[in-house]
Amino acid sequence: MANSAASRAGHRFLFGVRVNHDGNRTLVLFVSLSRIATLKKVGDGIGAGPGPMQNSTTVRFLRPAATPAAEDPVRHSTHSGSPRQTPVNDATALRRPPRPLQKGLQTRATIIEAALGLAANKGLEGLSIGLLAEVTGMSKSGVFAHFGSREELQISVIRDYHVKFEEEVFLPAIREPRGLPRLRAMFERWVRRVSFEIDSGCIYISGAVEFDDRPGPVRDALATMVQTWQDALTRSIQLAIDVGHLNGETSPEQLMFEIHGLILALHHDARFLRNPGSVERARLGFERLLAHSLSAAPGTTAGPEPDAAPPRSKEARTPRR
Repeated sequence: MANSAASRAGHRFLFGVRVNHDGNRTLVLFVSLSRIATLKKVGDGIGAGPGPMQNSTTVRFLRPAATPAAEDPVRHSTHSGSPRQTPVNDATALRRPPRPLQKGLQTRATIIEAALGLAANKGLEGLSIGLLAEVTGMSKSGVFAHFGSREELQISVIRDYHVKFEEEVFLPAIREPRGLPRLRAMFERWVRRVSFEIDSGCIYISGAVEFDDRPGPVRDALATMVQTWQDALTRSIQLAIDVGHLNGETSPEQLMFEIHGLILALHHDARFLRNPGSVERARLGFERLLAHSLSAAPGTTAGPEPDAAPPRSKEARTPRR
């Protein structure tokens, strides 16, 4: 390790640069023990407190992914004020094993992905450490080490499902203009996701059936995710009112409730009853709901006109004597 000494305001410092086994460089700053109490901060948010081992602060510098030095390929460093060049062994870098933290995160993601598939078919209650170990080819202790309990595994699956739902439904929809375009995009993407889940099942819906009367952390996590989505849908309806696409008498909570009801009916008829045309009925029901709340402002037309029975004449309404 190369080092150099410097002094400032009567305080003595010792700097050193160490090259680690993984090729990264480490800058080490040593401070005189007699003055350690006066040092409050070193680097970016790292504090130095009292104690025999607190006379040094280590700052790690990671090699950038693409730099002129990497293109050369030569690593440049400074030693006692003079430049030095050290060739980089690319073959050695490729043979380096992944860091334990990254490998652990990848393994956890693999387990959760397998758990999502099982939960979609067997429900959250169908998840077990043993079944996941069998599906992933891991040991039970290996799966258990990533979660610690079956309950934590179920909560992790709920959170991951919510992230995927958000990426497929919510985030693309909010790129649409505020008002009816965004509200329609949210509903349409929701319908598509449910239609894709006809064979596998929706964890939000099936989970509600499993945990509706079972208080605990799993139910709380599931309810929080569902409520988060409902709040987002309610805000979208309120924005449609604010921009004048829906009339001011529209209740965002009521309209959200009815839209959610359409999705539940779609899931029931398509998955349980296997009725054809369930998706189109859900879309038609959505347009009927909007037709009742449309503002009279121009440019706020509804989608396809819902089928309506022809008006009955006065004579038809009057019973014959």
